[in-house]
Amino acid sequence: MEIIGEYVDRILTVEMRPHQFDVRGKIHLLYEYARKQAGVPSLSLLAAQKVLDRVKRDDTVLVVTGTGSKPFLPNGESDGPLGCASIARALALGLGAKPVFVVGENDVNGMKACARAIGLNVEDYQYRNTAMVLGFPSDAAAAEKRAAEILDRFNPTAMFSVETLGPNDKGVYHSVLGFDVTAHLPKLHTLFDKAQARGILTIAGIDGGNELGSGTIADGVRQIMPYGARCQCPCGGGNTCRVPADVVFPATTSNWALYGVVTMLAMLLKRPDLLQDVASEHRMLEACVAAGVSDGMTFRPIMAVDGMCDAANEALVTLLHEIINNGLLEAELDRSV
Repeated sequence: MEIIGEYVDRILTVEMRPHQFDVRGKIHLLYEYARKQAGVPSLSLLAAQKVLDRVKRDDTVLVVTGTGSKPFLPNGESDGPLGCASIARALALGLGAKPVFVVGENDVNGMKACARAIGLNVEDYQYRNTAMVLGFPSDAAAAEKRAAEILDRFNPTAMFSVETLGPNDKGVYHSVLGFDVTAHLPKLHTLFDKAQARGILTIAGIDGGNELGSGTIADGVRQIMPYGARCQCPCGGGNTCRVPADVVFPATTSNWALYGVVTMLAMLLKRPDLLQDVASEHRMLEACVAAGVSDGMTFRPIMAVDGMCDAANEALVTLLHEIINNGLLEAELDRSV
């Protein structure tokens, strides 16, 4: 299983982003830093094992993302909702958990569309194979209150973050290029901080070091990322997010990190169907675009995630399914010897 996990992670850290992007070539370095710090052969396997240890039938799990802000991403970004929907579906179908998406107020419509596209019901109540979508405020005081309300109401056993921007040591939110984007983003770090204080399992998918979970490898982000130690805004504190997670998984896109966790859940549970198929992957992105969700590289509602086209993302899903199917076949053959 460790071999499978290691090679799943390798696929998920292949650099494919456009050459103009000046953080290209860094993700495998971030990944290796995180893996070495965790002391494991595979971060996807580690995360999946922790999920199985903690999450039980009928447990609530929180799944968060938040990038929607004017003027560039008024309806959110395509890196985030797809990974959220993937892990939520896997936990609902595989473990009987009840997912609740907590997203920025500008991300709500895209998240609802994406969840339905992958085959989850979206309602204002909890039920089997049904998700709730809650908006989260950008005002700091309102965020503190809302975070406490959500945790008290749902008492979750785990929380997943996918491309959720968070503050540096000075309390400033940054883009991956080091610019201040604090004003209009949801202050979801308050929810993450309070969840950790309550002992709730936290797992984060990141791709730039400015997202929730990056605090676990803060020294590595400062060393590796161009604006990790010093940003391009007046705060001068770098864009490294201070907020840690129990497991942080750097991948080429944050979506892909959660696809890795789902892949290893599928392996451990012997349930290949827990990873979405290619048709579902296409439907999710198409639904996001129809809801106005933009590619984070071009800031346009097109069929791409961080500059990588839909065909590339669908091919990734095909590769992951091949690993699952052949991995389980190998287990069958071993038992028959």
